[in-house]
Amino acid sequence: MANLKEILGEGYKEGMTIEDLMALDIELPKPDMSGFISKEHFDRVASEAANYKKQLRASMSESEAKAAADAEKFADLENEVKQLRADKAIAESTKKLMAIGYDDKLASEAATALYKGDAEAVITAQAKFVDAQKKSAVADYVKGTPAPPAGNTEKSLTKTEFRKMSLDEQMKVYMDTPDLYKELTT
Repeated sequence: MANLKEILGEGYKEGMTIEDLMALDIELPKPDMSGFISKEHFDRVASEAANYKKQLRASMSESEAKAAADAEKFADLENEVKQLRADKAIAESTKKLMAIGYDDKLASEAATALYKGDAEAVITAQAKFVDAQKKSAVADYVKGTPAPPAGNTEKSLTKTEFRKMSLDEQMKVYMDTPDLYKELTT
């Protein structure tokens, strides 16, 4: 499925409003409807099925009608049990994914795709999760980074003074002023 940027090409601008989009004279691509049937066809087939069902019930004896109704109820119950099992499996997977850090929506999408066996969607969800984790880690790192001191606070440090420093102090010089560290160690 194409996104708005691909459809509009050079006509796309960040922050476009609906009015901006409506003002553009573009023709949107038609969705691929292959594999779908028309509403008229569906309605006709559904109507025929209902008529056949009525004819069948009219020709059945009372015991046959009861057996058919029981079979229909049993089929409905089987479908309901299948749906409940699917919902339970998806809920359990969603819970596990949320426990490892997925947000609600992404966990639900990934769990549904996992249940349906859609590997492509699972991989896409995993990629989104990894990107979110990377962004979060960078944000946490940046948040923990102290603000640089105001003004020029560099002291002139001699090689002799540097050699007398402890390893921790030398590492601090390296972290704070790598150019000075390089100058003192060469």
